[in-house]
Amino acid sequence: MPRRGGEVILYADGATARDQAGAGAIALTRRREVLALANRPLPLMTNNEAEYSGLLLALELAASLGALAIEIRLDSEVVVGQMAGRWAVNSPKLKIPHQQACVLARGFQHITYKHVPRELNEVADALATEAAAGRVWRMLRTESVEDGEA
Repeated sequence: MPRRGGEVILYADGATARDQAGAGAIALTRRREVLALANRPLPLMTNNEAEYSGLLLALELAASLGALAIEIRLDSEVVVGQMAGRWAVNSPKLKIPHQQACVLARGFQHITYKHVPRELNEVADALATEAAAGRVWRMLRTESVEDGEA
């Protein structure tokens, strides 16, 4: 794991299927070493609700790693724009997950949100799709990464 308080890069995504949805997230060091990954099955919901669920999962992963500075990369322009404060949250269905994400985000000293093309979010997308199919994955790295490598 990075030294306590190190910077973590997170990719997050949500997926919707015919009768279920899923969220997925992966945490990496700046050297692209995998620190943790997780996914979560969700009830049927809109795509934007699933995207917020992916963000919430990423924030939970970062907190469990003790990160203080995080960069969250998502392929959802809606979630990135709303979390960065550029867009209003008008949908009643998104107000609660947005508020939950804002509360979790306050636990970090520095946080940035970055929109990435879907092709650069393949692992989080695959984890979300797996969760929507009912397959759950969890991995938390237990060995240390040298100080300064995070």
